[in-house]
Amino acid sequence: MNWITPHSLFSLNWDEWASIIAILTAVVVILRWVISKADVELFGPIRNQLKEFTASMKEYNKWQAKANDRLEDGDKKFIHHDEQLQDHERRITNLEEVNRNERNY
Repeated sequence: MNWITPHSLFSLNWDEWASIIAILTAVVVILRWVISKADVELFGPIRNQLKEFTASMKEYNKWQAKANDRLEDGDKKFIHHDEQLQDHERRITNLEEVNRNERNY
């Protein structure tokens, strides 16, 4: 028994092979359509929510970065004011000592 002849392949005629290929193609096309439809209907809302969540997280990160910048600026101002306060304390202490020394004379 020959499995390849001019008129058949694996004991099937060319018209039978054409029918098998047409049926398989139709099944693949229908499956692809069903899967794409299910993907849009099932996962579309999830994708939209994830996009909204991503946008919200970007906004939150921007807000958090601005808050961190304000906090750093506040720390710098606090340090500057603390240094000014220490300088005033030193000057007041010096004036008090000078005044005390003048009274003693």
